Amino acid sequence: MAKDQGADKTEKPTPKKLRDARKDANVSKSKELTSTVLVLGWLVGGWLLLDFMWDRLRALFRASLDAVGSPFLEVLPVLGLQAFWVLVALSVPLLLLALFLGLVVEFLQAGPVASMKKLTPELSKMNPVEGIKKMFSMDNLVELVKAIFKSVALVFIGGVVLYGMRFSLLQLPHSTPEAMGTAFWHGLVRIGIWTIGVFFFVSVLDAWYQKFSYLKQLRMSRRDIKQEVKENEGDPYVKQRSRQLHQEWSQQNMLNAVRGSNVVVTNPTHIAVALQFEDGVTDLPVVVAKGEGATAEEIKRVAEESGVPVLQNIPLARGLHEKVDVDDYIGNEFFDAVAEVLFWAEGIRRGDGG
Repeated sequence: MAKDQGADKTEKPTPKKLRDARKDANVSKSKELTSTVLVLGWLVGGWLLLDFMWDRLRALFRASLDAVGSPFLEVLPVLGLQAFWVLVALSVPLLLLALFLGLVVEFLQAGPVASMKKLTPELSKMNPVEGIKKMFSMDNLVELVKAIFKSVALVFIGGVVLYGMRFSLLQLPHSTPEAMGTAFWHGLVRIGIWTIGVFFFVSVLDAWYQKFSYLKQLRMSRRDIKQEVKENEGDPYVKQRSRQLHQEWSQQNMLNAVRGSNVVVTNPTHIAVALQFEDGVTDLPVVVAKGEGATAEEIKRVAEESGVPVLQNIPLARGLHEKVDVDDYIGNEFFDAVAEVLFWAEGIRRGDGG
């Protein structure tokens, strides 16, 4: 059997495919971007809270020095409780900031997503063969390249910053402690700024790659797209069969109506229109059937078999076919002509004329 040319997943995912993936919490997002924003947030938050943190640590150190010489068991509960609250004061603001930034960045990347599928355990994830395949996948290769690049970048940045500060560092042994602290702080700031810049560069590339990998993962074959169309709109064969059955049913009903009509007006071979009027039942004559070509021939055949008079009247047949729908009353413009036709048909039925 020849290979199905549509089996290869070369087509972009359809909007429905993307919506279904989103329902399963399968969205495109970059963890690198999130972690980079968190690091930047911690640095900025630490810088803004530097005085607050220093005051708490200084108070703890002062209390520890003041407690020197006191009985250990007496000062331990006091210093332990104070140290605990200092730890809370130093860590909680940064943890809350990280939580807020993480939620904001994730929301900006993926939007609102709610699904429990990611929490459902999957046996396929425990398959060692699949695990080995993932170890050598393109995604893991990209992660390895990113890790190597960031490590090399950090070493390079640290080397460049230290080289630029070499003259200041050589003078530190002869400087005051304040000068040492200033030099240390300046070095950390420069390394931090360059590191954040490099990490943001990597994050932008990673966000682009994650989008590319996500769309590639969701690619569809032509067969998949056709199957989706069938699911959304129904199988074309079934729809065609339903239309065919509906047409057959409508035509059968129309032909049954012809058998009970008063007269059939023709054009003479292209058009046929069946009229029905029953005094006291219908207010006006009604078009109960009409058709062209083969349908017109079928209407005439049924009329002849049922003894319904057939009259050739080209203008009336054309007018009724164009302007009056099936099961509708005739318009004012056809009253006189239809009245004459019905009178003629009634005479035919009584045997008064031919």
